[in-house]
Amino acid sequence: MTMFGDSIFTPRLHLRKITADDLVLLVSWSNSDNAHGPFLTPDKLSMAAGEEKIAAGVLWNDKNKTFFIQHRDTTPMGTITYWLRSEKNECAVIKVKITMPEQRGKGYGTEAQKYLIINLFDRLRLDEVEMYTDINNKAQQRCLRKLGFELIESLVYDDYQVRRLGHLYRLSKQRYQTVPIYRYHYE
Repeated sequence: MTMFGDSIFTPRLHLRKITADDLVLLVSWSNSDNAHGPFLTPDKLSMAAGEEKIAAGVLWNDKNKTFFIQHRDTTPMGTITYWLRSEKNECAVIKVKITMPEQRGKGYGTEAQKYLIINLFDRLRLDEVEMYTDINNKAQQRCLRKLGFELIESLVYDDYQVRRLGHLYRLSKQRYQTVPIYRYHYE
């Protein structure tokens, strides 16, 4: 992993800060059921709201960052976001969305999450990282187990005013330090 300013480079991906140039695609994804798949609710972002979020720094600040995920050849794939919990700043919550259905199931989501997690623990010195997943999202649950996360609880949560039944997974700093996937990188 290489980090330069607003970018994280992984073996196959470039995670970077969202810019105004990305807004048309971001709004398109935001309003597409296909881009969200069955386990996420479209957030229905408008161009005006997107411009406002970028201008106000809502997508990129000290407490949260939304990265645009693209293949190293610049093929856009989705977004990955983290935010620090307001009640516990040493804990980040991650949300990943691979919007291009033809790119799902190829390990891109796992790769993006892995390198963002490395960044969160090694650079930001966090104590925990959490993720919520729909109870039926078996692929993401396998991914989280591969990344060392442990199931904490099953719960009901709100996803853009849609009530979902899901799981909360957590990776502690101590567990992160023992999981082999973070120590061995085949590039």
